[in-house]
Amino acid sequence: MMKLGLFGASCVIALMLDFGGVTCTAGKIDQDELKADLAKFQSYLEENMPGKKWQTGPARMDSEEIRKAYEKQRFYYVFSSPPPPPGAPLPELIEEHQLRMEEYQNKFISLIFRIDAEGRITLLHEEEDYNQGMMRVATDEDAKICAAAILSMYSSDDRVGPGIVAAKEVTVTKIENGWSCSVHRENAFQGEVLFDKDGKLVSATKTYTGPLPS
Repeated sequence: MMKLGLFGASCVIALMLDFGGVTCTAGKIDQDELKADLAKFQSYLEENMPGKKWQTGPARMDSEEIRKAYEKQRFYYVFSSPPPPPGAPLPELIEEHQLRMEEYQNKFISLIFRIDAEGRITLLHEEEDYNQGMMRVATDEDAKICAAAILSMYSSDDRVGPGIVAAKEVTVTKIENGWSCSVHRENAFQGEVLFDKDGKLVSATKTYTGPLPS
């Protein structure tokens, strides 16, 4: 099962709305569509997760690879990061950190979701959620595109999350039962994606590799 923990948005551009924006866009975004999508998800959160908070977003994830891999589907996220550890092993700092962690675990959420051509919202949790509407992987180049799209949106580590990954960053190895794809971004993350022989996503990981707090 995929665990969705999301890091902060890198490469946020200057198109910001009252409650969201666009992360690393590729091509022209329909502004009316963007506003409608963000308003729809705002309503979804208020109805289905009342009282929950987030620190960043809702914001759109968009890239050439995402558009190629998923065609007319559109992807958005909200993100919350856990509080940093206390700077010193002092009782008052440890107690404050524990209280902030409790609030984070109980109140804050990180989600990634898609809106399809009919306007339906689906949260992404499992591998099969990422397979829905994804182009079939049949070549090494297909694997690069789809792996980049998935790793742009997916995270299995609370310290790293959505941020655009380019196909040129992906290393592909053809294996007996499909394709193995990897991305290593120094001091950032290590990403791994596996597609089966039928071109479907089997597993993905995206793990933080940056410096740890002192």
